[in-house]
This record gives sequence, structure tokens and C-alpha cells, in this order.
Amino acid sequence: MKNIKLISLLSSFDTREIRAFQQFVSSPYFNQDERLIHLLSLMSSVLTRECSSMQIKQELHEQLFPDQPYEDKRMRYLFSDLSRLAEQFLLQENYRSQQLQQHLHLAQICNQRKLPKLYRRTVQKIDQYFAGQQQRDVSYFQQHLEFVMIKDAHFQQQRLRKFDENLQWVSDDLDRYYYLQKLRQACMMLDRQAILTANYDLGISQAWLDHLVEQAFFDELIIRIYYTILMCALHEDELMHFEELKQTLATVDERVTNTDLADIYRFAINYCARKIRKGGSEYLEEALQLYLKGIESELFLEDGHLSPWTFTNVVKLALRLEKFEWIAKFIPQYAPSLPAEFQENALHYNYAELYYYRKDFDQALSHLNQVALDDLNYALGARVMLAKIYYETEEENALLSLLAAFSLFLKRNRKISANIKHTYQNFCDLLFQLIRRNPKKLLMIRKKIEETSLLTDRSWLLSICTQLEKHFLA
Repeated sequence: MKNIKLISLLSSFDTREIRAFQQFVSSPYFNQDERLIHLLSLMSSVLTRECSSMQIKQELHEQLFPDQPYEDKRMRYLFSDLSRLAEQFLLQENYRSQQLQQHLHLAQICNQRKLPKLYRRTVQKIDQYFAGQQQRDVSYFQQHLEFVMIKDAHFQQQRLRKFDENLQWVSDDLDRYYYLQKLRQACMMLDRQAILTANYDLGISQAWLDHLVEQAFFDELIIRIYYTILMCALHEDELMHFEELKQTLATVDERVTNTDLADIYRFAINYCARKIRKGGSEYLEEALQLYLKGIESELFLEDGHLSPWTFTNVVKLALRLEKFEWIAKFIPQYAPSLPAEFQENALHYNYAELYYYRKDFDQALSHLNQVALDDLNYALGARVMLAKIYYETEEENALLSLLAAFSLFLKRNRKISANIKHTYQNFCDLLFQLIRRNPKKLLMIRKKIEETSLLTDRSWLLSICTQLEKHFLA
């Protein structure tokens, strides 16, 4: 049913929007076809029906045009016209909520129509808005740039031969908007590149960065923060950048929006994740605390819900820090915050993790078998957990089959970035070498585990290596 555009649109409307749309369609300014008013009144009876699009159109045609033969072309036109009105309604609703944008457009219209009194009153309202606006983000700079461009256009209309500061504001706001947007994009590109197969061209030179530093980040905190994040990504081994980012987060003020602040926390967490994958276990606690601050401040809530991946990552970090009792409280406390459609999968996976760490392998397997592996994170994590369970329960044949299948999965999946592939393939290779239990190669294997930069579950592999060393030395 939702393959019909009109029904898909109307199904997204809530009760208030349906009533408002009915008023919209009934307005002769927007619609003069009474058939569309009638069609909309009939639509509520079919929105939740499970039947073919042809059946729906035939049924509606019979109610709209009784005693007339069915004409598919007529119904297609009516559906198309009502869909167009639904799109216009959504645009109108969105525009109504953007008061500043309305004032900006009105000021521009006043310029075009030469309405000086209305222009002055409108500009005064816009000035008052910006004077009371403390938060500085991309939208702020974009809208302020639009505002000063309107004011400069108005000044040019006066043909006055005197200095006007608006032209300088246009240049300054353009710089702020451009540099902030470019930095944010570069940070997102590098972040995504570390997870998925991608090779982005940042389009940023050292001279570009030097100019930004020389300009003291245009005295904008948010620009300095994104510059620091970029430095963290480009120079991971220079720890001063991450330390600066942490200090900034500890003292961040109202100039940074919640949306930007949530992104900044995620960038900081992803930096920790990259360091952890390279063996930096000291970043486990750092990442966990960043997650908890993001959750407790509700920065990580989207439409009132906690992401299942955030939930899973918190559990995983706490497990590696052996905070078992804390996790046993965290899971039931925050599980209700997960979106309903993800709750079951997230609960089974995270309880499997908890039971595994507590060495209750039967319970771990019971929960793991109920996890759907459609998501890449679960697909990778579940295979690693299963390999560890097979090893610790001495199911060697099952483990060998799993490692072979896992390696093939990594090889064939083109959506996984090269770094992630190496991280998990190295795990498979090193575990396979440990399974062979060759005492003469244990020292070499230990060295590989310690020195391999991209490796998941390094500490577990080292513990297995230690057990084997003790066994052969006994």
C-alpha cells in the first residue's frame, strides 16, 4: 500500500496535521477542485488497509463517481494533484516554524518593492533576534550572512557615498560560515573513512589551516573546537590535541548548541575507539565517561530514544573494565530508552556479552542465538564472541569452521573499511595460530599480538597466549 505516493505521504501525518491539511485543501487559495476535498475525506478509511493499489483506487472511484465506469487515468490525476497539495502543505508547515527565515525573506521583499518603513521594522526584529542569540553554529553564520547581505543590498539601493560596515560583515560572516562548514565536513569525512571503505579528498591544505590559526579562528569557539577535532583525526599520535579537546568539553559554554555538542562528544569517542583498536587500553575509561556524559545530559537521545549502538558500546566498554555489577544495573535501567524495534536485538546481544564475561557460556550462547545479524556491528561482534566461547569450551572443530567462514565474510564484504577488515582478520589469524599450540612459536605470536596495530580483543588473545605459555612451561 505504501508504494502509492499519496498514501505514503498521508501515513506520515499525525492527527493535528491531518486536520490542518483538510483545512489547507478546503482553502480556495490553494485548491479549487472540490473532488480533491472529497477524496481526502475518504482517504482515512484506506490508510491502514492491506490491499492492492488497484483495489483502493477502484473503491475510491466508486465513492467519488457512483454509477460511472472506472477510469484509471482519472484516479491517477486526482492522486497526483492531492499528492502535490500534500507536498505544498508540508513545505508551508515547515516554513511557518521558521520565523527568522520569514523575516529575512520579508526584508528582501521590502527591498525589491521599495517599502522602507516595513523594511526598517522587519530589520529591527531581526536585529533583536541576533542580539539575543548566544549560540553560534553553522545555521547562525549562514543566516547572519544572509541578513547582512540584505542590509548591504539595501544600502546600495540608497546610492549613498559613505562607509557602510555591512560589506565588512558580509566578508567576515562568509569566512566564519565557510571555515566552520569545511571543518565539520572534513571531520565527518575522516570519521566515516575510519569505519567504512572510503577515500575522501578533504580539499584542505596546510596553508589553509595556517591561515585559520593566524586568524585566531575568527574568535569563534565552535571553529576552534572543530579545528581541534580535525587535528585529533589527522595527528592521532600527538596527544596534546585530544587533551585540548577534553579541556574544552569540560568548560564548554552556551555558545555551542546541543546538536554540535553531541557531535563533538561522538568525535571524541571515535578518537578513543581508534586508539583502543591500536592497543590503547587507557582510553577505555575515557570513552566510557564520554558516553555517560552524553547519555546523562540527554545529548545522545534522539526523539527521546537512546541509540542501540550507543547502548551496546557502553556495555562493551564497561565489560572490558570488568564493571559487571554496574552493567547488570545499566542494562535494565536504559533498555526502555531504546526504540521498540531495536530493544530485543540489543538486549539479547548485550546480555550475551555480560554472560560471556561471567563465564556462563550456555546463557551467552542462548542469547547470542537470538541476535539477528543484519547489522554489521552485530555481525562482527557476535562472530568474535562466538569464537571466544568455542575456544574456551574447547569446541575446536566448530572454532576452525567459524574462523574460516569469518575470514571469507571479511574478504567478500565490500562495505567494511580496510582498517576494520584488518582489525578482525588479524584476530582470526592470530587465534588460528594459537589454536595450533606450537610452543616454539608462542614468543613470536605474543610479539605479533602486542605489536599489531589493528586488532580487536587484544587483551583476550594475550591472556590465551599467557595460558599456553604456562601450560608448556609446567
